Amino acid sequence: MDNAVDRHVFYISDGTAITAEVLGHAVMSQFPVTISSITLPFVENESRARAVKDQIDAIYHQTGVRPLVFLLHRVAGDSRHHLAK
Repeated sequence: MDNAVDRHVFYISDGTAITAEVLGHAVMSQFPVTISSITLPFVENESRARAVKDQIDAIYHQTGVRPLVFLLHRVAGDSRHHLAK
């Protein structure tokens, strides 16, 4: 992995986030990158979604590289809307 690039990867779910992690790891294994994984389970309401968005934004502003996000979420309430912004 001589050309490895560090990337932050978020696994986000309104449940345990295990499925998001499995899917994300399967996808990321196809690319020659090293990752820093951040798993955020139980994002079930607007305030938690806003906090997660702030965390993603902070990583972007810190590194200048957009983090990758694997989001598995039931369509319920406004929390998904806030994550998509």
